[in-house]
Amino acid sequence: MKEYKVIIFDLDGTLSDSGIGITKCVQYALKKLNIIEEDLEKLKHFVGPPLKDELMKTYGCSEEQAKQGVEFYRERYTPIGIYETSLYEKVEQLLISLKEKGKIIALATSKPLGMAKEVIKYLHIEQYFDYVMGADLNGPIHNKNDVLLALLNEINSVDKNEMVMIGDTIFDIEGANSVGIDSIGVSYGYGVVEEMKEKGAKAIANTPIELLDLV
Repeated sequence: MKEYKVIIFDLDGTLSDSGIGITKCVQYALKKLNIIEEDLEKLKHFVGPPLKDELMKTYGCSEEQAKQGVEFYRERYTPIGIYETSLYEKVEQLLISLKEKGKIIALATSKPLGMAKEVIKYLHIEQYFDYVMGADLNGPIHNKNDVLLALLNEINSVDKNEMVMIGDTIFDIEGANSVGIDSIGVSYGYGVVEEMKEKGAKAIANTPIELLDLV
């Protein structure tokens, strides 16, 4: 593996284990859409992709229904679900080590930007990030591709060859491909390792600390 200058992290499933909060909020939103799903395990695929898209894909919601579902999701997420998350073991040690090595650390998440900032503040890791980019609530930055493009427009003094995206789903790998940077997958999140490999992930890390040897 080559050495990278800019390390870009996904949030949910990569730095934080947020599955409980996200799936419970999806369950809440579905119930208000008259869709009952008792098994939270069946909702884990909602961790990662844009919620509106996943509602349309999984339940055949119209765009209007899916937008309403997103609003229902936020009813529970903002006061409760946002705090139903925790750092994966050794994540803070990873971030400290990367800063000591002089790396530029960025966050790129499909979570709305304000919520992303609140989460990393709650997890006490906001001080390690040089850049934070998330989606717009009602704007043009919607999916991981859009988020990464906006982020790279801010980090315009570094060559793309010196950047790497680290994430746990195919959306992170595809997003990196779309903007022309390398990617590394992690196996401990919510994605499928084989899918990430097929899309061109340069490596797969089984723990946060393993990432130190890859970047």
